[in-house]
Amino acid sequence: QQRKRSSFYWTGGFDLFPGLTLGHGITPSSSTTTDVINNNPNCNCPEPDLAALRSAALASTPPHIIECSSASANSDQSACHLPSSTRYAALNQKGATLWMTGCSGAGKTTIATALEDTLVKIYGKHVYRLDGDNLRTGINRDLTFSEADRAESVRRTGEIATLFADSGVITLVGLISPYRADRDAVRKRHEDQGIPFYEIFLDVPVDELKKRDPKGQYARVESGELKHFTCIDDPYEPPLTPEITLKTHELEISQSADILFKRLEMDGILEGAPKMNPPGLPNPDGDTLVDLHVPSHLQAERRLEAESLPKVLITDLDLNWLQVIGEGWASPLKGFMREGTLLEVLHFNSILVDPFNLTDNQNVHSDPTEFDNFKKHRPPKRVSMSVPITLSCTSYTKAAIESSSHDAVALTTQMGRIVAILRNPEIYNNRKEEIVTRMFGVIDMGHPYIREIYKGGDYLIGGDVELLERITYNDGLDHWRKTTSELMAEFKEKGADTVYAFQTRNPTHAGHAYLMRSAGENLKKEGYKKPVLWLSPLGGWTKEDDVPLDVRVKQHEEVLNSG
Repeated sequence: QQRKRSSFYWTGGFDLFPGLTLGHGITPSSSTTTDVINNNPNCNCPEPDLAALRSAALASTPPHIIECSSASANSDQSACHLPSSTRYAALNQKGATLWMTGCSGAGKTTIATALEDTLVKIYGKHVYRLDGDNLRTGINRDLTFSEADRAESVRRTGEIATLFADSGVITLVGLISPYRADRDAVRKRHEDQGIPFYEIFLDVPVDELKKRDPKGQYARVESGELKHFTCIDDPYEPPLTPEITLKTHELEISQSADILFKRLEMDGILEGAPKMNPPGLPNPDGDTLVDLHVPSHLQAERRLEAESLPKVLITDLDLNWLQVIGEGWASPLKGFMREGTLLEVLHFNSILVDPFNLTDNQNVHSDPTEFDNFKKHRPPKRVSMSVPITLSCTSYTKAAIESSSHDAVALTTQMGRIVAILRNPEIYNNRKEEIVTRMFGVIDMGHPYIREIYKGGDYLIGGDVELLERITYNDGLDHWRKTTSELMAEFKEKGADTVYAFQTRNPTHAGHAYLMRSAGENLKKEGYKKPVLWLSPLGGWTKEDDVPLDVRVKQHEEVLNSG
């Protein structure tokens, strides 16, 4: 067979059984098929072996059917379809198949229904459930319960599940599927397509199933009314290495469903973005890893460039914000806010982002603000961002930048050290009253941050930045100042499957210690294997009578050393 564009060709004929003729009467112009199976009542023909016929037909099917001109011969059809990564990002979930196998009455449909209920109603995910009830009344209604037909039932269901999952649907399959080879073939089909596949074994003793007997089938087997019943007088081959085993006779329905939910959550199936961090840990805000330090092999070149650029003097507070941006703590920001970004923050306490360029807005916060030229569609994802991160300058600096032939400026500390380059600067009015009133709801010069805003210049500079060096404070605590990438590497090294954080501005006391310990214990009770505690003392402005930062950090070191 070869299917090419809209034409269909059948090449040759072949005889599988006496009296059965295949391959006749199909041409590109044919509208019907004739003589596919000779059912002449006058023919003394043996009953056709449909299972053998089906097997031979599958074996003779070409491995690759050309569906569109963009796909070359003997290649897959990815050129003809929307890329999975784009589809998943738009749906905000990934496709996957959860294949629940086990004896009749083990709870496959019940647990799948409970999980589907949670995923659809509470989390708004696209989920569909396939089981004997909706398959045997439709696509599988021509199949019996023979070994060959059971295998075909599993094959068909596997193909449907593969297509569903490839389309981004979380597909829940509940089939006894007694034969290991059939399930392994479905697994391989998913693996060949790069689709997550979870084999879930509902491991329940037969004696327990006989007690449950929700459909009365085990009683009918006992009475001799039913023959060839799987797990009784027909074989069931349990999985050797399932992803998940559920002993449903020892678990509540909600507990079983929750185990499956947590696995999907941990593996990033419930998010459309690729998994960027270890299982169990979330992606950075905006699904964007940000580390703006210039690579070591380019630092000399960038420093030479920076010396030729207009200089922008930054305050200690600006330097703090530069560290926050450069180390990824304000992800997905890659620089000081442009005017459009600032307005989003002031009015919505958030920004819209498009990390996968679904609406042609991937660089919306890096490109210059154009109020007269908005894109047709707005970015699809909202990220929390409630604090303006801006850089002010004077009219003198503004004039120097605008008269320069360069499309970048050098950010310079009070001590005259160039620490970063800001690209494609956007200069706009520093509307201090608007910023303060929308951010704090009050104008009070006694507030330290409000005072800093009013001390700034009359203009703001927005643009992406490149850090020429690691920002340090040389106070003996720099080794604790981790970038987001370094922190995630630490969590991965420790094998964390979740992280619980304590951020305090006071010394740790007995109440804190109790909360830290009990939080870790509670997380383990919820099923987490390796919760990791992250202590994050506030190191910014403190009151005059607060305990100094270095003292609090030393105390935190003792907490960590004590386990």
